Amino acid sequence: MYVNRRKEILNLLQKHGSVKVSELASQFGLNEATIRRDLKFLADRYGVELTYGGAFIDENAGSCSITEMNLAAKRRQAYEEKQMIARKAAELIKDGETIALNAGSTVEYILDYLPSLKQINLITLSLNVAVKAAALPFVTVYMPGGKLRQESTTFYGPDTEQYLRKFNVDKFFYGAAAVHIKHGVTHPVIEEAKANQILLDISKHCYLACDSSKFDGVSLVHIADLAAFHTMITDDKLPAHYKSFAKLNNMSIL
Repeated sequence: MYVNRRKEILNLLQKHGSVKVSELASQFGLNEATIRRDLKFLADRYGVELTYGGAFIDENAGSCSITEMNLAAKRRQAYEEKQMIARKAAELIKDGETIALNAGSTVEYILDYLPSLKQINLITLSLNVAVKAAALPFVTVYMPGGKLRQESTTFYGPDTEQYLRKFNVDKFFYGAAAVHIKHGVTHPVIEEAKANQILLDISKHCYLACDSSKFDGVSLVHIADLAAFHTMITDDKLPAHYKSFAKLNNMSIL
């Protein structure tokens, strides 16, 4: 499948810094025209530089974070920053609202800091988030059906997407894997992309909730342009050029 092939080529670029069209064609058993199309795609989406007969990655470009981390590793990474971001996000949630959380470890922590509320509705793609939220008496949990990815405990597929379109969401908190001014918000798992895009579409206010280590990174699949989010919730190490971008695009930073 071309998606997996392009992912492998991107991995090779990350590992070796450059690739040759002729060698890739031989490796994958394809003609050189097909490989050139793959490299053109990677150039358009990931900042890969094309050369005569091949391609390379500019060492000064944003990093490509295409490997999916397991849940335990996600929870350990930037733990203190994620707790701070979760506290900020929880303070934004009001009684009677319908909120949505994706499967990021950062947004899962929001449930630990919710204020004393009478009732809210929660839509989530994550089985782990749903189980945790179900223990809170004031939270009504809505979860789509579909196929479960065990690696992330996330539901995906046509049934998931159809179910999500029934809802109107007040606030969507999206925990991102990678954020880049040029390449936007990207995700390492193609199967999960569409459901996250639908949550963006059905939400009145979209919050990007991630620690500063995720910025200037690029992952496999484009979810949305950075300007699609209304607010960034992050730590105090946000790179200065993202502050400038937010100001130019009327985005808030918390």
